[in-house]
Amino acid sequence: MINNLIWDFDGTLFDTYPAMVNAFVNGLNDMGIDDVGIDEHDIYVIMRQQSVGAALKKFSAYYGIKESKLAQLNAKYQTEQVKDAKPFAGANELLDYAIENGGGNYLLTHRDEQAKTLLDNFGMLSKFTGFVTSADKFPRKPQPDSLNWLKQEYQLANESTVMIGDRQLDIEAGNRANVSTALFDPDRTIVKTGSPDVRVTELSELKDFLVK
Repeated sequence: MINNLIWDFDGTLFDTYPAMVNAFVNGLNDMGIDDVGIDEHDIYVIMRQQSVGAALKKFSAYYGIKESKLAQLNAKYQTEQVKDAKPFAGANELLDYAIENGGGNYLLTHRDEQAKTLLDNFGMLSKFTGFVTSADKFPRKPQPDSLNWLKQEYQLANESTVMIGDRQLDIEAGNRANVSTALFDPDRTIVKTGSPDVRVTELSELKDFLVK
């Protein structure tokens, strides 16, 4: 049985991508890029298949604008707009499953402390035992350092632990840390998956995998 769940936040626990894309577009607008020339779907796909950093690099080069300025604007608008994001269906049930079966939930996110605030807004924060956010200054995923720290700090056995995320880098981090991996890909956007142990389009589908 797998009862220790290590969660990514954006696009896994909470449906933040609509706000993230909108924030990115607002940043482009502030730098003089008109909506007509912006492909929001393309921005989303790069964020999911790669990272926000990759999107910043690609679109700043494409539009001939300063990447550091776009990053600054994007961060500002994200903080404002992500605060209204909601958890995905099935998230709470899996959090409860881990606790009820003698395990725990652990957050591993590149987002700052705002992730904890959002969890608290929905009564989910108390269901977590440990946290790694951007404030902890670990190397970013797919490097496994933060995941290995959680394993060591909370004495999580490889065979009872899973990394749950929505991107290839989450899966690669889990694989490098020798834990099970689950890819949550609700709209089947991910092409290069990182070879997860299970791939689902709804969080509720993970239950059968966890209880094996």
